[in-house]
Amino acid sequence: MRKAVLAYLLSAMSLAMPQGVLAQSHDTHAPPPPETLAGWAKGAKLYDGLGTFHRKVTTRSKLAQRYFDQGMRFIWAFNHDEATRSFAKAAEIDPRCASCYWGVALTLGPNYNMPMMSSARARIGLEALRKARVNERRATPVERALIAAVALRYAGAEQVDPSNSGPLLKNYVDAMRKVAARYPNDLDVQTMYAEGLMNTNPWKLWKADGTQNPGTQQILDALQKVLKRDPKHPGANHYYIHAVEASQHPEQALASAEVLTGMMPSAGHLEHMPAHIMQRVGRYEQAAEANRKGAAADLAYIKETAPPDYYPMYLIHNFQFLAASAGMEGRRAETIEALRTARQHMPDAMLMAMPGLDWGAGFIYDGYTKFGMWDEMLAEPAPSARLTGATIHYLQARAEALAAKGRLDEAAGELAKADKLIAAVPADATQGNNAAKPLYEIGQLKARARLAAAGGRRHEAIALLTQAVSQEDKLAYNEPNDIIFPTRPMLGNALMAAGKAAEAEAVFRDDLKRHPNNGWAYLGLSQALAAQNEGAEAAEARVQFEKAWGKADVKLATAAF
Repeated sequence: MRKAVLAYLLSAMSLAMPQGVLAQSHDTHAPPPPETLAGWAKGAKLYDGLGTFHRKVTTRSKLAQRYFDQGMRFIWAFNHDEATRSFAKAAEIDPRCASCYWGVALTLGPNYNMPMMSSARARIGLEALRKARVNERRATPVERALIAAVALRYAGAEQVDPSNSGPLLKNYVDAMRKVAARYPNDLDVQTMYAEGLMNTNPWKLWKADGTQNPGTQQILDALQKVLKRDPKHPGANHYYIHAVEASQHPEQALASAEVLTGMMPSAGHLEHMPAHIMQRVGRYEQAAEANRKGAAADLAYIKETAPPDYYPMYLIHNFQFLAASAGMEGRRAETIEALRTARQHMPDAMLMAMPGLDWGAGFIYDGYTKFGMWDEMLAEPAPSARLTGATIHYLQARAEALAAKGRLDEAAGELAKADKLIAAVPADATQGNNAAKPLYEIGQLKARARLAAAGGRRHEAIALLTQAVSQEDKLAYNEPNDIIFPTRPMLGNALMAAGKAAEAEAVFRDDLKRHPNNGWAYLGLSQALAAQNEGAEAAEARVQFEKAWGKADVKLATAAF
């Protein structure tokens, strides 16, 4: 989600996002977030399909306990606003339930996919904290410890964002470290401590080369201890996927991905989460299915209720991720449909309110160029000129389509327009999890390579694609990647066209290391090996291609269109 999330995407755009914008976009018709504790409680209801997680708190009301448990389930599933509703309702049912107020204060604050808290949320959180403290005398020691810890994330009612959240998040983690040490057998506490650590460095747990950043090992240690004792803990499994997905060994979380499958079928984001690992290990159909189920659950949830703020971003994330997975399987129709649906949920008005999201809105253009749908790309309407990232993306894809159709002068004209826009982009502008300019530059290199190849300049095309691949390798992790479809098959294809089969073989093998089991690279590898008279290996690669392409709806002649 950052990032779909999204979220992926979420943290990149959240600082500029007016509260309630997402909820009011497209067809959700939701009101702005409530501005009182009672307002949050008013929207609450009990849901089926959320599993069986239970954490006993101090309350005599069975109904309040049910709402509290539901709030915890929504925390584990990253639907923090619905968790707030549940906790607020629990507190309304039992006004003496200190932990119910604690849940409100916890969920209104920053999280892994939303690193901010508006002043309106902060005011409600402070009110909940005051009521938690008034009632904490009858609570258990661990409940009182958690209340004291979450209080450290508040410093008045001012807005919290990455410019000022560092000390607050650190204070909270320091307090939770002590709580975790005091209650080593409380697995929920251990999991929340790990989440607190994650929130101090969201989406930056690993470097681009897959090595750890400082603090990551502490997160892994905490979550692994929980999972050793409770392999089915919903929060620990969810967070462990995030903790290892960008590492060199994402397969470490395969067990977590499998455990979460179907655990909470009404929680769309948790249904989607296995995709983060399945995509990395080359199990693309399972990744696609996780996103189908996640999208279906989120659509049902949004239809049933009115999410008060940013949760619909997770729905968009599901569709974009589905496209990335289906695209690797050669499922053209599903890829394009998913990307069109994602774009429908990202109207220009919403994108203009959230800088840093519009490059991802252009993934539909990548879908057209990935599958050689040149006429469809040329028929695509232009986005608003105010959306610089989407416009650059659009111009680059148009240039590729025009070049493929032999309209070289027009293609060059589109690239010249994009060059002017890129030159004016501030150095600190972001898109997804990355600086904006490197993404734009990769797009330019790919489009110029298409133009060079169409003009018979094969060696120039190879040089341009080599630069593009080198820059792509330096990008920060995101899911799906901020370059949604990898560039290496294009480079390998260009090398094959130039008669450089041995170099192409190396490129395709490298792509398979980074994106295991993908048919695009297997086909290219088989052709590169055959060109070198490596018949047996070529045949084996062809078998792997046929296996990977079993659900495809397109035929490939080469590794890229």
